[in-house]
Amino acid sequence: MRCTLVVQGLLDWPSSALAGVARAAPALSRLLEADASPMREPDAIVATACRVCGLAKQQDWPVAPWLARAAGIAVGATYWLCADPAQFLVGPSDVRLAGLVADLDAGDAGQLVAMLNAHFAGDGIRFFAPTPAHWFACADPPPRLRTRPPQAALGAPMIPYLAAGPDAARWRGWQNELQMLFFEHAVNRAREADGRAGVDSVWFWGGGRLVPPAGEAPRIFADGGLVSALGRSVGLECLPLPAAFAALPSAAACVICLEASRGDEREQALSRADRAWIAPLERALHAGALSALELILTGRALALTFRVSRPSRSARWLARIAPRRASPLVHLVTEESDT
Repeated sequence: MRCTLVVQGLLDWPSSALAGVARAAPALSRLLEADASPMREPDAIVATACRVCGLAKQQDWPVAPWLARAAGIAVGATYWLCADPAQFLVGPSDVRLAGLVADLDAGDAGQLVAMLNAHFAGDGIRFFAPTPAHWFACADPPPRLRTRPPQAALGAPMIPYLAAGPDAARWRGWQNELQMLFFEHAVNRAREADGRAGVDSVWFWGGGRLVPPAGEAPRIFADGGLVSALGRSVGLECLPLPAAFAALPSAAACVICLEASRGDEREQALSRADRAWIAPLERALHAGALSALELILTGRALALTFRVSRPSRSARWLARIAPRRASPLVHLVTEESDT
């Protein structure tokens, strides 16, 4: 059995909380120590979802065509992008992505998308809003463009996260046009009059064509989230997360997605997950019931992938008697912020 364990949101904990991971989750800490050089991925959960679902990176991590197809759109062979409605925050020295606009109703979303399609009718771009909060755009010809997911850019100065590539200048120009169109639209004026956030633009990300996944097909165990949504869209079996590893159905390969709590009791929640999931996975690896274990920790703009193999008998003995070291997470996350 091969297993990938994803712990989502852990890397967004403050440094003081990350420093306590070794105390709260000793099994997790031991597994982290087994791989001193984890793979770093700035596109975090988007890259993680694509990798575990067998989708190779194109220019971007190609989530858009699969999510659009799952939403009922006939995607064909066209190039697709997610184009989610977004709000910007204009400061004295920069512009930041304040967040995505999630409270549009279907009528307002329909009006805004109709306005975009009328404006860009001659540019080979067409917008779709299968749900009010999640929009898509198809582009013909395919743009030479590299984008970043909104989670990575949230709250940060936007310039480093804007589209790059040979066609980036044109698409950045269109982004300016979008802002002007939205600013003047009656939907936005009505929302602002009601004290609701207006739609300032759309955030393009996750572009690509529909290319079938490769590799083995794991079973996914998750309570919602992008990994589960993308897994279902590519045809993987996606099941609710059981209460503990002991209740996990057998599978040749599986992906387990846990959500790290961000509240006041986050360390207690992590400790429970360590006992219910991570320690049993560690024991299964040591016993040979697992042939491989991949451990992925994610945050808003970083994922760390640790690959852990079964240790030798002497290494297991030393692990039992050696003093516990401090969690490496603080150093690894700080290293990302310094780059």
